[in-house]
Amino acid sequence: MKQNILRHYDAKYACESAAQVPCARAPSDAPTDRYEACLQAFPARFRGGHILEIGAGSGLLARSLLAIGLPFESYTASEFSAARLETLRRGFADPRVRVLQLDVEAVPDELAGRFDAVIMIALIEHLIDPLRAMQQVRRVLRPGGFVLVDTPNAAKVTRRLKLLAGHFPSTASRDEGLTTYDGRPVDLHDEGHLHYFTYRSLTRMLVERCGFSRVEKIPYPTPPLPFGRRIHYALARLRPELFAELCVAAYA
Repeated sequence: MKQNILRHYDAKYACESAAQVPCARAPSDAPTDRYEACLQAFPARFRGGHILEIGAGSGLLARSLLAIGLPFESYTASEFSAARLETLRRGFADPRVRVLQLDVEAVPDELAGRFDAVIMIALIEHLIDPLRAMQQVRRVLRPGGFVLVDTPNAAKVTRRLKLLAGHFPSTASRDEGLTTYDGRPVDLHDEGHLHYFTYRSLTRMLVERCGFSRVEKIPYPTPPLPFGRRIHYALARLRPELFAELCVAAYA
């Protein structure tokens, strides 16, 4: 099964190796996407040391954190897909950044206790066994470290309304998870999203089964924003379970 999924992502991202490396993103005081949310939340919590980003994709987040001058000793940008590893290797000149092929569900022993912070953006929903993966992530953290996890919120009000109307609330595609956003038939259902979380379910898994001591919510809204960015950001902070995507910091 895992090899079939890997072939899907290698095919999906093959074009990235020839594409221009994406520009860094800028932080916002009222974030409305996962990158802005991380750029606001991660520097506020990180106290220096060694960073591991799992599923670093094109390297956009790493370049954005470098651009704002985040102080760190090393940044390991990891991927499982060969196509995305090639993109990552082209993207960095900073000697503190290294690229690593990593399966988060089978982390090698030499990484245990190596990192002060881990970043997982838009990844946990793609994993076959997220429970085992987060136990592995807990193992690589040093005492006092944390992991920042971002994933769609299955209980967001717009998705609750879809369920109420009898529709599957897909989180990475349209048409009950059968059509990509650009109108093509999907190769994997809902573009490979295998698991769906709420703030409550993810928090319980991390604390009760994965060994984390506490979980802190980092809510942010996503478009459409009919009442404006700041009003929707305020609503997300007021009731993240209803109005925000799911982003948390879990502490070792």
